[in-house]
Amino acid sequence: MNRAAVAYAVRPRPVPGEAIPGFLMRVAAANGFVSVPQLFSSLRVRMRPAFEELCERLCLTDQERSYLFGALPRQWGLDAMPLGLHISDFNHMCRRWCPACLKEGGILQGCWSLKLTCACTVHGTWLQDICPQCTRVTQWSAVDQRHCECGASLAQAITEQASQTALTITRLLCGDRDGVPVSEFSGLLPPEVHRLVRYLGLFASQIRPAHPGQVADSHRMPTAQALIVGTADLLDTWPSRLHVLMAALQASAPASPSVRRTFSPLYRVLYEDLSDSGFQFLRDAFENYLREHWWGLVCQRNKLLKRQTISDHPRLSLPQMAAAAGVSQSVVRHLVQAELVFATTASLPSGRKSNTLHTSDLAYIQGATNGSVSMQQAAQLVALPERRLRELIACGVVTPLISRHKNQHAAAWLIPKSEIDRLHVWPSVPATDAGISVRDVLKYWRLRDTEGTGLIKAVLAQELISQGESSHAVPLGMAILNLAETKRWLDSCREAHEDGLSIDQAAQAMGIKQQVAYDLVRLGLLTTTLHETLGHRISTAHIERFQATYISAADHARAMHRSPRALLRELTVTPVCGPTIDGTRQYFYRRSDVCGKSDVHLRDKYEIHRPTITNEF
Repeated sequence: MNRAAVAYAVRPRPVPGEAIPGFLMRVAAANGFVSVPQLFSSLRVRMRPAFEELCERLCLTDQERSYLFGALPRQWGLDAMPLGLHISDFNHMCRRWCPACLKEGGILQGCWSLKLTCACTVHGTWLQDICPQCTRVTQWSAVDQRHCECGASLAQAITEQASQTALTITRLLCGDRDGVPVSEFSGLLPPEVHRLVRYLGLFASQIRPAHPGQVADSHRMPTAQALIVGTADLLDTWPSRLHVLMAALQASAPASPSVRRTFSPLYRVLYEDLSDSGFQFLRDAFENYLREHWWGLVCQRNKLLKRQTISDHPRLSLPQMAAAAGVSQSVVRHLVQAELVFATTASLPSGRKSNTLHTSDLAYIQGATNGSVSMQQAAQLVALPERRLRELIACGVVTPLISRHKNQHAAAWLIPKSEIDRLHVWPSVPATDAGISVRDVLKYWRLRDTEGTGLIKAVLAQELISQGESSHAVPLGMAILNLAETKRWLDSCREAHEDGLSIDQAAQAMGIKQQVAYDLVRLGLLTTTLHETLGHRISTAHIERFQATYISAADHARAMHRSPRALLRELTVTPVCGPTIDGTRQYFYRRSDVCGKSDVHLRDKYEIHRPTITNEF
């Protein structure tokens, strides 16, 4: 009989799920060979591939051959890979084991021969690949499965519990769905699970891995275990962990309107490397994050995203928002400048700015601009000159939507309809012969400065009663006042003590906003006296004393030729008031703290400019 046909004296039988290399180790040990290569050499004289010859000598049936799982080196001639895997998915250099399985007399499982299999699904512990005594990596070429070459028992290695998600991934890597809970990734095929782990495993430890999917030393336990743990971290409590990763990518990336650049390399992995339909759950979670947290645009340029994601994205560009609201782009731009609408801005490589707004602001823009008019139209509607309307805006009686006082580059004013309606009054008493319109008073009575706005405030506050027979509100300029009562009101104003300024006048003289002046008065930094008719008044001396003692951060920055924000970061002294101190709108410092006693020339920059008296209409 041919030597190739001679059966081995001892013919071990395969166990379901046994690793092919582990089975060869058992055959070699049972027949007196010192290593698996020596077993291969005994099959040198043959008419068929080595593994086929081995199965012939062991008299293995087809059923018994189906029990074996794994891959062999090419010289053995076994080309068919189980579960559709590639030969590179198997570990040909190191063997792993479960100490508990070896202690129970078990065999080397075939799934342990996979590079990415790091846990025993029976005992729920991590596998081992290093001898606990000599710390050498165990090889497949040995014949003793339970002992290292140094003689140490491999069953004595210390084990550690693996997470439930890591065990689930291990089962899916081996094609075992028994006991796997239904989840987004439980339907993946084994080759898809291997790709998922290789491409996503590094993102848990590295926010931006250089080469996802290309992992060196994955045959070693530390590397493979890191991939499994990283993937388990991302898939645990899905999809919140992925969203945390995307938030970290977005925070660490330079401001850019490009989704690909911001979320690279995760974007490339999800839409190119893992583009199969089985990984759609990853892309769905990615696009859900974009819908909720991405500040930029998602448009037709993003061809890899779903059409529904593009159409449902809540961010709009400034022209798109203007078109949706039915207003001009300049109106939306000025609303953003006035901080009435929040926009996110990023600098493009070309140097231009990219602004995006949320669709939730669309209703506000439409409501705020509905019926809004320009300065010229508003003046016609209230029957007042534009100059008077500007004075009312300056003193806070009228609040425009877009104002050149707040928006220096505004091309036009925009005044809401609600403010126009406030400048219409209802006649309260019947008309008399001795009546005069508010417009005529402003035009012919040679009112002094602030008396015009005072007159309008008195009419709006009904201190001066409008008279007439009209059954509807009339424009403020056309309101008819009693001539005698109006004269008495004006005389009382002029007879009052004129020394000192109102808080509004003081704010204008000091070059600050009215709200800031009221805050300074409230804090006691700016002293006022209470007049029985004119209310709180501020003397020139008190204003000069304040300007000699305090200086605003904006004025100090202007004098130092610095930006206020940079100056605030550099100053080490504590301001006496400010947004973060007590809610005051503007920061103020003691001059002695920031300027020094010798810095007297700065005081000349803050001279008080008294309002001039004018007789113009």
